[in-house]
Amino acid sequence: MTSYGTVFQSLIYSILQQPRAESDKGIALCFTSAQSGEGVTHVVRALSNELGSQAPERVARVDLAYLQTRALPLSKTTAMVLSPKDDGTMENEGVVSETPGSDLSPNWHGSRKFRQESIDKLRSHFDYVLIDCPSLKVSGDALGIAPLVDGVFLVVEANRTQAHQVLHAERQIHGAGGAIYGHILNKRKYFIPQWIYRWVSAN
Repeated sequence: MTSYGTVFQSLIYSILQQPRAESDKGIALCFTSAQSGEGVTHVVRALSNELGSQAPERVARVDLAYLQTRALPLSKTTAMVLSPKDDGTMENEGVVSETPGSDLSPNWHGSRKFRQESIDKLRSHFDYVLIDCPSLKVSGDALGIAPLVDGVFLVVEANRTQAHQVLHAERQIHGAGGAIYGHILNKRKYFIPQWIYRWVSAN
């Protein structure tokens, strides 16, 4: 088991694998942060990989930018990764190709119903839908789906993010009608006490 696997096991068993109100639909979760650079994408990838190691065909990792601008190419038998690549194009792994030239951003931004239908479509195909969202400092887009998903996770960078920033982000999410499922502490450093250094040096 990887180090991330150890970290995420309690999250997977305590939240993601609980009985659902609609047993025939998956769970959709939004991941965001109070400020940029806190490692949201890294956390979403690590969690999706851990879930995917158990049942890869049941997990969808989706970048919010994809949902906003593209028609959903769905397959009932493969995992799905919809996210931006380094060159700015969109990565679309293991699914049927999208319709060329489609741009659904007016529908997405202008219609709550359209956003809900898009998320529900993902829920109907996958057990776990992990949506990678920009930080709330950069964009309010995460707030547009917060009330439409099952829950929101705030990624918090250790030794950087301040308590008042987290509280402000929580208020924004609650104000939008979203439910906060929890906080994920990222980039935590485990410092070695000086007495261990001295002990190692002496031996």
